[in-house]
Amino acid sequence: MVTRHAEVHRHIEPRLRHALDTFRVVVLGGPRQSGKTTLAHRIVGSGTYLNLDDPTVRSFALDDPTGFIADRPRPIVIDEVQRGGDDLVRAVKLAVDADPTPGGFLLTGSTSFLTVPVFSESLAGRAVFFDLAPFSQIEMEGSGDGLLPRLLDGTPDRTGAIQELLHAAPSTASRADYAERICRGGYPEAISLGESDRRLWFDAYVHTAVTRDIVEVTGARRSTELARLLRAAAARTASELVMRDVHRDLELGSIDTTADYLSYLEMTHLVTRLGGWATGAATRAKRRPKIHVNDTGLATALLGLTAESLNDPASEQRGPLHETFAVNELRRQASAMGQALNFSHYRDSRGREVDLLIERPDGRIIAVEIKAGATVRPTDAKWLAWLRDLIGDRFEAGLVLYTGSAPLPVADRVVALPLSYLWET
Repeated sequence: MVTRHAEVHRHIEPRLRHALDTFRVVVLGGPRQSGKTTLAHRIVGSGTYLNLDDPTVRSFALDDPTGFIADRPRPIVIDEVQRGGDDLVRAVKLAVDADPTPGGFLLTGSTSFLTVPVFSESLAGRAVFFDLAPFSQIEMEGSGDGLLPRLLDGTPDRTGAIQELLHAAPSTASRADYAERICRGGYPEAISLGESDRRLWFDAYVHTAVTRDIVEVTGARRSTELARLLRAAAARTASELVMRDVHRDLELGSIDTTADYLSYLEMTHLVTRLGGWATGAATRAKRRPKIHVNDTGLATALLGLTAESLNDPASEQRGPLHETFAVNELRRQASAMGQALNFSHYRDSRGREVDLLIERPDGRIIAVEIKAGATVRPTDAKWLAWLRDLIGDRFEAGLVLYTGSAPLPVADRVVALPLSYLWET
């Protein structure tokens, strides 16, 4: 496995280069330490790089935002742009209106640009937006494009791709291998560290992400409560989000305060809500979202889990963390592809549930169940088969991802695949 940050090819890079050749402003968001700065340096070359984490640079940007960006070689990279406030974004807007040449600015930020409270300017019509997650498994392995592009190659009939997967070589990954990958996560600085050092790194990371980014941008006064909320999210990863239960357990002010603080964790790319899927054919569907921590290395560090403890079949977090691991990997592959895909989950009042639905703009769906176990039984795919019969031709494929070694046919358009097939070619 490649672990040196500079050597890892980021699959989103070609899309970013094309965007800079086409649009006036490119905005690259993502959590702190996901590799935005390294990627920006690699893409920009001879342009200008300005880092607002530097107090002197930030002071200049705040005092004179127009002068800060005037007469500089383009493209101009402004790293951690949220620290420059609304006036700096307005200055960028005026600059690209005066000179609309593509590739004027690359703005990076550790907060979601469109949800930062201090920004009233959205750069509408001038900017395109990308997110950079921590490394995916395929990026770390350097092993190609991954499973999702094979399934979403644009053709309506996925039978050929499924048959190819059923004839692929058995996986050599063990349950211990999966546990190690889950605990390692994908943050570039953390993946090469040993278990104890990685835990120290994540402790410092949480402090930085919470106290500097969230408190500085939102004015939230209870930074210790934000850290508690993040741990609560980790304990609930891959579960339905019931806000009143989170509020009851944390006693964090009012329930509105709890909801606001959770939105701050989303704004800084630490957690994601996966919406509930519903169609006219599924009238009993619940629309409550699931919550996922955006990196399983972060989640296991917050929960005090090691690869050894996670590999214990009795571990309560084993199933949820395997699910979050697979969902994160598929979302990272989708981001690199640039396709307009909707990720959701399904659950209804009769207890029918599907871990993940990946829906194309035309309504075709790939449905996924994720199992931490190494054995697949027909009952593991019963809700995939139910969904297939419910939506008919819209159902492209059903996947049961599990920790066993062999690809197996389960039912019509439903197969069981080793979890490692997500990144193995």
